Formats: sequence, structure tokens, C-alpha cells
Amino acid sequence: MTHDRPSALTLSQVTLVNVASGLLIIWCLLAPELAGDLELGRTKLTIWATTFLLLPALAFWLFRTSGQAVANLAYLFWTGAWVLFVLHAYWAVFIIFDGVADTFVQQGTVIAGGNFLLLGLWTLDVAMIWLLPARMQSFWVQLIVRLIAFLIFAGTLVVLRGGAIQILGFVFTGTLIAAALVRAIVQVPAQKVEAQHGQAG
Repeated sequence: MTHDRPSALTLSQVTLVNVASGLLIIWCLLAPELAGDLELGRTKLTIWATTFLLLPALAFWLFRTSGQAVANLAYLFWTGAWVLFVLHAYWAVFIIFDGVADTFVQQGTVIAGGNFLLLGLWTLDVAMIWLLPARMQSFWVQLIVRLIAFLIFAGTLVVLRGGAIQILGFVFTGTLIAAALVRAIVQVPAQKVEAQHGQAG
């Protein structure tokens, strides 16, 4: 059993995430048809959809060592969120903006650079998770990429946005901070128990 990559996936796990991801993609494609700006609407909704999947992905990853099912869901939601983020990047870079260079001009070096950095690292992490064996997985790579994703999404949604998506940002940020605190609290007693057993031995 390994918690560093998906293993022994079940039909229910795969179906849950695929259905959720599929419905969100359909929503992103069809909902803007009822609004004024089709492409801008799709660009905005794909970041909403990415956030919806990224939240459980990061939360489950914090508790992945509690069981393989939790680890599997963490990696499946992480991959689904990556797919939505790739769609968002495509619409933003090639539909809303006029390519990579124009994206840097319109968004600025810091924001555009951060987004492209996240896209590259996220793509690398997804490839490593699904293609490399467990012995070649890196906890630190996974931690750093997820921390960058959290910081970019939390900062963008809470600081740079307003309205409903800012509320989503507060929910996203608050939920994951609470989950991290719970994980830290739960982990400390477990470490103490292991230390006591080691001393007794």
C-alpha cells in the first residue's frame, strides 16, 4: 500500500471524480451560452470549476495517510482540477488574450508568471503521479506544488477578485487552513504515542 500515488483504484472512486469533472466541464461550456460574453464566461467558469475540484484534492491530500481510498480521491480530484485549469489556461491565453506574450502584457509579469509556473509544475506533478512507480514519488515535490497552488488560488480569489468568487475564495482558504490545523493536531498525538512505544521498547 502506498499513499504517494494512486493504487487499487475502485470503480466508485473513478466514477465519482469523472462524473464531477464531466458535469463541471459541461457547465463551463453551456452556461455562458445564456450570458452575454461566451468566451469570457467560459474563462471565468473554468476557474470556478477548478476551485471546486482543487478544494477536495488538497483537503484529501492532507489526510492521504489515513487510508488508500483517501489518497486515491486526493490524486483523482487533483488530476480533475488540473484538466479544468488547463482548459482555463487555454481560453485565457489563446482566446481572451493573443498568446503567451500578450498574456504577460495584459496580466503583468507577476500574475502571468505565477500562473504559467503553476501550470508547468502541476502538469509535471500529475505526470509523475500517474507514470512513475511509488519508489520514485517525491513527498517534497507534491507538497511544494500543492502549496503553490493553494497560495496562488487563495491570493487570486481573495485579494484580486470581488463578489461571489471572492466568497468562494474565503471558503476555499478557510476550509483548507482549518483542515491543515486539524491534520497537525491529529498528527502530534500519533507521534507522541509512537515515541512512547519506542522508549518502552
